[in-house]
Amino acid sequence: MDKTLKQRLIGAILLVTLGVIFIPVLLDGSGFKSRNSRSIEMPPEPKFPPLSEIKLEPVVPTHLKQKSAPAPVKKPAPSKPKAKTKLKQPVNAFALQVSTVTIKDNAYALRDKLRKDGYAAYVEARTKNGKISYRVRIGPELDKSRMEKMKATVKKQHGLDGFIVNHP
Repeated sequence: MDKTLKQRLIGAILLVTLGVIFIPVLLDGSGFKSRNSRSIEMPPEPKFPPLSEIKLEPVVPTHLKQKSAPAPVKKPAPSKPKAKTKLKQPVNAFALQVSTVTIKDNAYALRDKLRKDGYAAYVEARTKNGKISYRVRIGPELDKSRMEKMKATVKKQHGLDGFIVNHP
């Protein structure tokens, strides 16, 4: 192809390209101005009184409110001392401690893994001699024999050899 013909073709292509880009900008209705001439109106800033002028009434908790005068309390008449009754024994609950670690993230990762497998696991933080350790436990359970079975299951499934402790 002739050199001048190439130059004319390139020039024609450039003129058409520039026309495609700039003619819509110059024409009103479908060009740049009509697409981007949206005006955004901001509402006026609301007026609030200064905090020093706002007066609030104190809130009285509902359990302290008295609806009516309290009924007078009658004192029971002295009676013969009753025979000593047995006090109920506190219910013992047990937990299976499966791990003690010093890194918090590791403790919570193990707890999440055990929870994913259906165990009621939790982490208990303990400070001794200024060092924090995290105990990963499963439970609580009222029946110690069930906790023994759970201990065997956890050892079989996860390889964690835990021990049973009293749950606080």
